[in-house]
Amino acid sequence: MEGLTRAEAVALCSRVREQNHAVLSSPARAQCWKCQTVSEGELDRMYMSRKPGFLGCDLMNKLRARSARARNL
Repeated sequence: MEGLTRAEAVALCSRVREQNHAVLSSPARAQCWKCQTVSEGELDRMYMSRKPGFLGCDLMNKLRARSARARNL
């Protein structure tokens, strides 16, 4: 998977958080909450910025893969 720009990563993270916020209790929501809490909202400290190209968050990568599959159908 190719890397994302900073703006794309922020937008994708926002979409993931919106989807996880709709579910009352799930491991994905807990992961988002922990990432936001530990990083205090700073993008450079968030899980997504740990790998080059903002590819660190598995939730973002799953959403991105689902979106790519949907476009290819």
